[in-house]
Amino acid sequence: MSATVDIRALKAQMRNTKAILTGIFCQFIVLPLLGFLVTSTLDLEPAMGVTLLVVTSSPGGSYSNWWCSMFNGDLALSVTMTAISTILSIFMLPLNLLLYTRFSYERDIVHNLDWPMLFAALAIVICAIAMGLYCSAQFDSIRFHKM
Repeated sequence: MSATVDIRALKAQMRNTKAILTGIFCQFIVLPLLGFLVTSTLDLEPAMGVTLLVVTSSPGGSYSNWWCSMFNGDLALSVTMTAISTILSIFMLPLNLLLYTRFSYERDIVHNLDWPMLFAALAIVICAIAMGLYCSAQFDSIRFHKM
């Protein structure tokens, strides 16, 4: 989806600080806290609870970009938010996981998480977004963006 965004629109959205800060706050503060509250309230088993914490602490993805594209939403803002939240998640995802899993479960659960695979998945997403944005900048045409 990032290859379909006009680079000028993406740059314009980078200056939309109110929307970006709101998205970051919801993505890295509100959503992980809600995941923790559900995990704690329902007293979920470690496998289910940690999975929920991973999902609610993970960056927003291309699914939201797809919905924006399908319903003529602000795709540039969605891709911008996805790129920013994915980059921030390099630090925020492990931080939220460490914080909330320690409050929810025993310490051995935190040590058993596959941290290298978590970072590998983040690296793949960051590379995909960067490659799409690079292609969008290199082939700056309406035909390419539609294709």
